Amino acid sequence: MRFNESPLKNRALGGLVAALVAAIVAVLVSTVAIALPAPNLDQLITQLSAPNAEDRALAACEIAETRKGDVSRAAPALLALLSDGTPVEGRLCRDKRHWGNWRETSSPGREAAVALDRVGQAAIEPLIEKLKAPSDFAREHAALALGFIESSRTIEPLIATLDDEIAPVRARAAWALGMIEHASAVPKLGRAVVADADAEVREQAAWALGMIEDAGAVEPLAGALEDATFEVREQAAWALGMIEDAGAVEPLARALEDPEDAVRKQAAWALGMIEASSAVPALSRALEDPQIEVREQAAWALGMIEASSAVDPLVTALADAHSEVRQQAAWALGMIEASSAVEGLVAALGDSDSEVRKQAAWGLGMIESPAAVDGLLNALRDEEAGVREQTAWALGMIESAAAVNGLIPALQDASAEVRKQVAWALGMIEDGRAIEALTDVLADDDADVRQQVLWAISRCAENHHGDVDYPALAEELRRALRAERNDA
Repeated sequence: MRFNESPLKNRALGGLVAALVAAIVAVLVSTVAIALPAPNLDQLITQLSAPNAEDRALAACEIAETRKGDVSRAAPALLALLSDGTPVEGRLCRDKRHWGNWRETSSPGREAAVALDRVGQAAIEPLIEKLKAPSDFAREHAALALGFIESSRTIEPLIATLDDEIAPVRARAAWALGMIEHASAVPKLGRAVVADADAEVREQAAWALGMIEDAGAVEPLAGALEDATFEVREQAAWALGMIEDAGAVEPLARALEDPEDAVRKQAAWALGMIEASSAVPALSRALEDPQIEVREQAAWALGMIEASSAVDPLVTALADAHSEVRQQAAWALGMIEASSAVEGLVAALGDSDSEVRKQAAWGLGMIESPAAVDGLLNALRDEEAGVREQTAWALGMIESAAAVNGLIPALQDASAEVRKQVAWALGMIEDGRAIEALTDVLADDDADVRQQVLWAISRCAENHHGDVDYPALAEELRRALRAERNDA
């Protein structure tokens, strides 16, 4: 980081000397620290049995991050450590894996499970045996390690572990089966998601079923949408979205009436993933949900489904009190590409929020209706350069000659990105009337603009031979190319 120079120029000499000495000492200390050798594997194996729990956990972390040599020699000590559930700070290690809500605290045993992933296939059989260990922590951490290794050899033992008497062990077994993603686990996970006595196990089983993405899980997951715990209902909705089976539309539509905002939002997302037109009525009603994020997610889902029957409720949503919803509604209307949305999107070009205006311009470009040209030409004067740029893109997508005279003045826009997009639009329209104005921009200060202008001229000239003064155009092009060479 660079700091501004202090206005106090006449510092005392003693202060300067002290600062210099401190800086030199810091460099020396840093150099020494860098030069210290990392512990070797034998030292780390010894440290796995250290008296302090943090030292044991750190040793397992270091083994997990070791990328040189064979770490299988550490397997016996790591396996022995699995039963160590002594709490340690969850951020003690630099592990980048995400395990839901298990990250705040850790233990030497959990870090050993991570390290056993480095051992790999050689650790599978001993870990399967650990699933029967008398220690609850050992069984839990063994399931965790097997999930990291992701071997199909472990499916049956992990399915059996779903009957373990300890809930955290069952939860880790469900998680591991989700990591392996094999359909043979679906029946047992399906029973767990609706019948297990522990909410965390039911939630983790729902996650696993979503990871496996098998249609056989739709019925039990639909049942889990009625669970007493909202986190289970939310996870079940997510899983149904991952499976993308139309058989889930009806229960997910009912979930849009759930008392919890998070469940309704996840149900809307899931219906968008399934992309079934039968979900349109329920999602259209969700555009009036009291919660902003639910309305926003419902608009996204309707855009994913791309059903013309959603146009009217989405146009109504363009007047939502919150800009996030209006922006998502504009996106959805562009995805549907129905000409009946043009009037509403043109009106949205005057929205108070620039992101909504930009999204409305994008939507009109996707629809490609000439009826939008006049409104878009007005938007070329928007105060925000990003809106003007998106508007020029939309006019290029529509490819209407009626836009040429309005686009030509925008070749002088203050923003190089806008000028570049305008040149592209004129090239897309391929109208010879733009050639003269384009040649005037061959001397633009921005190289990207000049390159886009050359492309646009070639497009316009190719399709309008009778309108082109080729000698004059050739001279302009030669002049522009000489200028490019001189700039280079």
